Amino acid sequence: MSDDETGMGPGGPGDEDDGEAAVPDGEARGHGAYAAETPEQLLAGARNARQQARRARHAYWFPLVLFGLLTCASIPFYIQRFAAGSHSYSVSGAARFFNSWYLGGFGFLNRFHLGYYWLAAMLVGLAATAVWYRKRGDRVGLRTPSRGFVITGLVLLVLALLIPIVAARGVGLLGILMPGDLLIRGTFPLVLIGIGLCVLAWAERSLALTVIAAGYLALSLVASLYDIVNIFYRLGWNLSPQVSLLPNVALPALVLLLSGAGAWVVQRRRPRLTGQA
Repeated sequence: MSDDETGMGPGGPGDEDDGEAAVPDGEARGHGAYAAETPEQLLAGARNARQQARRARHAYWFPLVLFGLLTCASIPFYIQRFAAGSHSYSVSGAARFFNSWYLGGFGFLNRFHLGYYWLAAMLVGLAATAVWYRKRGDRVGLRTPSRGFVITGLVLLVLALLIPIVAARGVGLLGILMPGDLLIRGTFPLVLIGIGLCVLAWAERSLALTVIAAGYLALSLVASLYDIVNIFYRLGWNLSPQVSLLPNVALPALVLLLSGAGAWVVQRRRPRLTGQA
């Protein structure tokens, strides 16, 4: 039999197999499982991985809820008690140092030991937040750099303790750092919390937390400069003078609690990075 009849000639099956095996390597890499990714695809994959890592490490619901609860716990200190007759208060020495006007106001609209509460509450909040981020980072495998938030909070507390003492001695122009309109209501600690949350938003690289922190900081400034109870009066809701400061405290606390609850729901539904391998 001839080669043509057996199919072993130039056009037989053997040549077809040889033709498939001879496909250039470049074409084989361009299709199927051996396809090579372009630089643009590699960059897009890196960006997606970075965004997933940031979302996986977001855990800012805890400090929002924590400082919201600490603000709620301060409400009894803002209930005013008017005694018969006129009374003068004086605080000196170590008691005056730890009962800063930045933390407790001037004492005319609330009780003087409000400053002690906020000093303890801020320290507890900073310590608990640092421990929370450390433990969660060990569990998830991605740690948010919360050191800047803690350091900022401690620096603000130290300044809040030192500036009133130095300004009272007439050193330089530090007196201008004690604006009465901002401190008289005793809600300036809410401003300090807002500043700390802005720093935490930068560490978290979170747009949502940035919006929350900026809105809360603006509200805390309003609560320190304006009697929000006036809005209630215009709406026909008459609050007694004893609780006239409560809206200035309750509204910022409500913002933190609602924002923290919403962040908890979103972050709980988000899949962990370890499960996306």
